[in-house]
Amino acid sequence: MKRLVSLRQLVFIALVSILIASCTKEITPIGTKLLDPIDLLSMGYTDTVQIKAYSIPDDSVFTLNLTYAQVGSMYDPIFGRTNATFYSKVITSLTSTRFGIDPVFDSAYLYLPYKTSYGDTISNTTYHVYPLTEGILDSVHSYSNKTVAYDVNNQLGEITFQPTPHDSSYYNGTKNRPTLRIPINSNFGNYVLAADTTSLNTPSAFTEYFKGICIVADQQNATGKGSIVSYDLSTVYSYIKMYYHNPGDTVKVYNFNVSTSADCSHFQNYSHNGYAEAIPVLKQQLAGNTSLGQQFLFAQGLGGIKIKIEFPYLKQSFDPKKMVLNDVQLILGNASTSDVFKTPTYLLLRAVGENGTTSPNTIVDENEGTGYFDGTYDKGSNSYRFHLTRYVQQLLLGQVNNNGLHLIIPSSGYNGARLVLNGTASEQSDLKLFLRYTKLN
Repeated sequence: MKRLVSLRQLVFIALVSILIASCTKEITPIGTKLLDPIDLLSMGYTDTVQIKAYSIPDDSVFTLNLTYAQVGSMYDPIFGRTNATFYSKVITSLTSTRFGIDPVFDSAYLYLPYKTSYGDTISNTTYHVYPLTEGILDSVHSYSNKTVAYDVNNQLGEITFQPTPHDSSYYNGTKNRPTLRIPINSNFGNYVLAADTTSLNTPSAFTEYFKGICIVADQQNATGKGSIVSYDLSTVYSYIKMYYHNPGDTVKVYNFNVSTSADCSHFQNYSHNGYAEAIPVLKQQLAGNTSLGQQFLFAQGLGGIKIKIEFPYLKQSFDPKKMVLNDVQLILGNASTSDVFKTPTYLLLRAVGENGTTSPNTIVDENEGTGYFDGTYDKGSNSYRFHLTRYVQQLLLGQVNNNGLHLIIPSSGYNGARLVLNGTASEQSDLKLFLRYTKLN
């Protein structure tokens, strides 16, 4: 057994030496770990395919009626500031709601069950709840670059806190799932208790009377601080609970839905401040200096940044009539790990359409299953890998366009993760396209 292992090692070393001598670039450690030495002897292999890659602004993302609400402000030391604001209708939970002849407001709370968070949750953050002054229209307010006017002089609620998405909450003497509870003041209570019966007959009628709310976070100004927090709107525990009474009567409770319920439209606005606070190499790439993609590449969710990857000379380098591809893998090396702004667990690749937009369709290799297509972060090698064998074969045969690929943060409508990759010519670069092929006689 020891002799066999030694023989395989000698074959491997000899083969790598030959390949290094015949290539202009050295095989990276990640690449050689992916390939079996015996396989390398029986087929052609290259990792010197020229790649052009650079960061570009992402399009606004669809945020209408998402399952999760995002609120917060974070100041990434590389990407700068990101703000997330939530806009939502508030609807009655019953038809023909009646509060009595002379109702009196006692108190109210907005409950938002935690889902997850991104960034620094140790920092204090402050939320403000304001009433909308115009209605939410599904046909208009569907994307992350939209806003709705609100009355900043008529605050309905405020809270300063440290997000605790994994800690149980306690109120009314009981233990509850992790939930943020924002006190809502009498500006809300007195207004809804004064509604006429017509406005209380249906949820849609109530939204004509009370347009809804927005939740705005104070902007984070300290580098490396702040977070974007996601709240679960799919649960029945996402609501405004109001306590009131009529003279001579006991206290009553009424719930207003702020959720995924029918008629309760909601959407997100995301602002990256034009990446004005980002580091120079990132700002300059976004301004059009694509050559800086040789150093570092950047991607961020919430409609922020995506990476364009091109193989400009691939078709000129390989003749599909004289070869058959056995395996093609794209390897991307992570350049920045952070305990606060964590690396995405996986990435997505999509083809670029004729107009430069990201195709909504999957790449052909993804149809083989996510386990094969991959894109999952490997902590051991600090990298991502995609199998692109069928896609590159189609590219060589002219069956798909050669407009390139977009590398994007998945679920960008509610995923605030960011990524820094080694560029195409960095000294630590693991950004390579590995091809194994069989030559045809």
